[in-house]
Amino acid sequence: MATFYVWHDIQAGQLRCSTGSVAADDLPFGGAYLPHDDLGPLIDGFLNDRQPGVIPWSDLEDGHDMAPEPEVAPFAVWVRSVGNGA
Repeated sequence: MATFYVWHDIQAGQLRCSTGSVAADDLPFGGAYLPHDDLGPLIDGFLNDRQPGVIPWSDLEDGHDMAPEPEVAPFAVWVRSVGNGA
């Protein structure tokens, strides 16, 4: 069993894909994600990204006095089982 998956990496301004020998609910992301079966909204989000991969200076903070990172909403990941038994 393998899972092919696609996500919009907002920080890098890229559409990324990967394949792993894991189930759709066990992908190697450090944050929360929501598996989806419709690729369209992900592609639309990528194409409509106004400043892909750009972080304004005003959004950067001094590393000496950083507060804990706020909770981030889960991001969408398109998933599809591939290989034997798919």
